[in-house]
Amino acid sequence: MTATTSDTNVPTIDVRELPSYAFGHRSALFWAIVILIFIETTTLALMFMAYIYVQGNYLEWPPAQRIPVAPLALGTGTLVVSCIPMEVARRAARRFDLRATRLWLAVGLVLGVAACVFRYWSFDSLPFTWRDNSYASIVWLSFGTHATELVASVLETLVIIAVLFKGPLEKKHFEDAAVGCIFWYFAALVWVPFGLLCLVEVVTVLVLNAATWLRVVVPTRVKSPATYRVVPSGEAASERT
Repeated sequence: MTATTSDTNVPTIDVRELPSYAFGHRSALFWAIVILIFIETTTLALMFMAYIYVQGNYLEWPPAQRIPVAPLALGTGTLVVSCIPMEVARRAARRFDLRATRLWLAVGLVLGVAACVFRYWSFDSLPFTWRDNSYASIVWLSFGTHATELVASVLETLVIIAVLFKGPLEKKHFEDAAVGCIFWYFAALVWVPFGLLCLVEVVTVLVLNAATWLRVVVPTRVKSPATYRVVPSGEAASERT
């Protein structure tokens, strides 16, 4: 609606009836989160490439003791699974379904806290310090950077849940919940390539160690060929006659 001021005669637009919230690309908050995701993705991508690059400095990789499999696998799996309730919560927020939004955000929050516990376990079980070599430095920095993003996402979700329960509640808070879910996807899924890379390397080391054990240990438990008597062909012929 267009109105004209009485004193300056400058055309103005009356936006008082426009909504104070929006979803998707019509939301300024959405684009702010997208820009943040691009920045954080670039940071983690540089660490990922550095992890691959430093392999050329070592004859044996990984150069230190292997990363424990259990906390890494459990943490990565929990993050991937947590995206399911967060997606349900995002869709509920777009429908302004308060009960479903609260419920599924809470489920996602529980999984996020579990992922934080697994990340702490990963830190505590790493068999090297960040000062040992370049490999150890990249592993610690990557784990720490992603842990910061994970904790930030958990805290943001906790605040949104508190607002949804305590109020006062406005429709723009559903927008906050939907955008928070988008950042959650990033915090959860951006770790998958690095986590899978570490897991593949650990499994490869375990397989190679098993193959070495089969070549070295197992033959010693089998009767040695030296115990058999080799009979020359001439002697064998005379024995047959």
